[in-house]
Amino acid sequence: MTTAGDASLADALIPGPLAPRSTAPRPPPPQAQRLLERYRVLAMALATRAVAMQWDSGLIASHADEKLADPGAVALPFEQEVLALVGVTRGRARAHLEEAERGVTQALADVTAVERELGGQLLPLDELSERFALSSMSRMILILVAAPQLWGSVHQLYRVALNDPMRTAVDEYLIVQLLGPQVNPHLIARALDRGSALMHAGLVIADDAGPGRPLRGLRVDPLVLEQLRGEPMDRDPEGALALADEALALSRIAIDGGAAAAVARWATSDRPGTALVLRGRSSSGRTTLAASLAAAANRRLAMVELPHLDGAQLDLTAALARALRRCHIAGWVPCVSGFDTLSASERDVRERLGRVLDSHRGPLVLRLSPDELPVIHPGYRLVELPSLSESERLEMWRRELVRHGLPTDDHARLAAKWRLGPGAICRVVADAALTAPDGLADPAPDPAQVVPRIERAVAQHLQHRLGDVAERIVHLPRLADMVLPADILDSLTEFVARTRLGRQVYEGWGMSRVATTGRGLTALFQGAPGTGKTMVAGALASELGLELYRVDLSRIMSKWIGETERNLANVFAAAEEGHAIILFDEADALFTKRTEVKSSNDRHANVEVNYLLQRLDSFIGIAILTTNFGTAIDPAFKRRLSFRITFPIPDEELREQLWQKHLPATLPTAGDLDLAALASKYHFGGGAVRNCVVRAAFLAAAEDQPLSQAHLLRAIRLEYRSVGKLAEGGPLE
Repeated sequence: MTTAGDASLADALIPGPLAPRSTAPRPPPPQAQRLLERYRVLAMALATRAVAMQWDSGLIASHADEKLADPGAVALPFEQEVLALVGVTRGRARAHLEEAERGVTQALADVTAVERELGGQLLPLDELSERFALSSMSRMILILVAAPQLWGSVHQLYRVALNDPMRTAVDEYLIVQLLGPQVNPHLIARALDRGSALMHAGLVIADDAGPGRPLRGLRVDPLVLEQLRGEPMDRDPEGALALADEALALSRIAIDGGAAAAVARWATSDRPGTALVLRGRSSSGRTTLAASLAAAANRRLAMVELPHLDGAQLDLTAALARALRRCHIAGWVPCVSGFDTLSASERDVRERLGRVLDSHRGPLVLRLSPDELPVIHPGYRLVELPSLSESERLEMWRRELVRHGLPTDDHARLAAKWRLGPGAICRVVADAALTAPDGLADPAPDPAQVVPRIERAVAQHLQHRLGDVAERIVHLPRLADMVLPADILDSLTEFVARTRLGRQVYEGWGMSRVATTGRGLTALFQGAPGTGKTMVAGALASELGLELYRVDLSRIMSKWIGETERNLANVFAAAEEGHAIILFDEADALFTKRTEVKSSNDRHANVEVNYLLQRLDSFIGIAILTTNFGTAIDPAFKRRLSFRITFPIPDEELREQLWQKHLPATLPTAGDLDLAALASKYHFGGGAVRNCVVRAAFLAAAEDQPLSQAHLLRAIRLEYRSVGKLAEGGPLE
């Protein structure tokens, strides 16, 4: 988010609430794995001793036991096992046990020697112990539980020590056997209680589906294995969580003065663990700021998107809890988002998610849209990231283009054309710089090709956001070709000026202090079918050089409560971000009048209308609504619209111009075409004129003749028949 703002964040600002990770040197993976190999030997020595102890007591029969057995004796069922368990029999394999004890002593000495050799560095197990306050007992248990997941040989030896085909995993009972009688088993039990450091942090995971304690299975999270190997925590081994891209230095981030002050107060004054709530529009720089703050604390930012969590469809609360635990284990800062995918009716789900977030002990960032309220309890730090002004966008375009080596002088046009946020500008410029139009690397781009490449990148960006709910209109007419009354042309001129001159009026002349809401451009085009409403919308997009997306109401509206509002939120956000024009054709179905509540359907319909009213107030993009009957639209919408333009049936003079405009110079004609007579007799709008000219052209082409007055009259007759009218003359509808 390298924008020109009112304040900058200093490089020296280390966010205390993010609990900065130690910067002490860490051993490279080969050295960490050499120490880990010593732990493997220790685990095997302890397992060997556990087996020897069972030989010694007779719990596991050895070959020596078989030779000493009296052939004439009658063995009672489980006699030897019972005697071994109650401690009656001992000394059956004393030599093996003594040798195993020596192996344990030597293995412990080897571990100590390697740890001493690597002194001065922050060892993986020491770092975990420091972060989670692990006792020496918990450290040893963690290694013993992790060992069979790290080495197959340890897994096989553990199976021998288990001496029970029904027990296939490490459990508490096996840990007691491995540590031997010298260790109090009650201390082991306490270290594996649910509230212990190992279990609560998720370092050790218990299998609650199997038998209870002490035979429940135990394992460690794969993230623990990665840390024990000394690997840098720059990826999720399970692939469930994505880490933010490389962060910018805080000195390169310039944000709004109020936001910078709030971040500074959070970083310097708030207690450790205070959640940071970043609220703003899509691509307003929330993720970039969060990643940079995490990097300042020597951490990585993990993206926790609620709809995409593993297991979210079954139990969203459990999926979030697991994701937060894994972030805590890895030392990542979780950035939780996606609350807007929850409908208003899912209040209980939001409350459960809030409780999970409140119970998280590590650092936490929430990423919200402008109108969202945090689900966590008060005590967080809220930072609002406002949208960039045109001047700030101008500066950002200039910096990013220079940084990526894309030469162009059209910075002002880019800033005025698209209302992109800092995140989107970074992505678009990076995409444009990555490859040439042919997909090959382009180290020296042609300045004339820079803007077209940026336009293609923005188009793809918009298509990704709007493709599911809207259709891109590709072929757009020119505004100069429109045949309209003078007052409508004046309104369209103002419409274009508001888009192009917004920086001058709002920023240069200070009108932003007056127009605090309704900064977007919203227009209602109403009139009979065929009067050119949709074509004018396309002509405005063409004149402004913007994309036009027609919203598909069938994909927007849903029978599920809250789904319609969620889809609309995506449309408005994408339109604001990309500064595209969104067209609500036949808007009566969506922007209808509110009604008296007589049923639940009426109540939900009114909720949708109320949402649209609120969203139009905060909308900063361009939206056009078309309708054949303006009376069906709620009056509250009309008060919020920037323009209300009525398209009349054209008079005779305009109708003649319409006929002329729709007959291109390249069209072969025969004889004089009496367009004035057609305009006088047939009260057609632009749509009907277009249809007739196209019909006439195909009739002429079918006869291999140039177009004549007769072809036009035949086409007019067919047009009347197509709408079910036998008499010719007057309006079509």
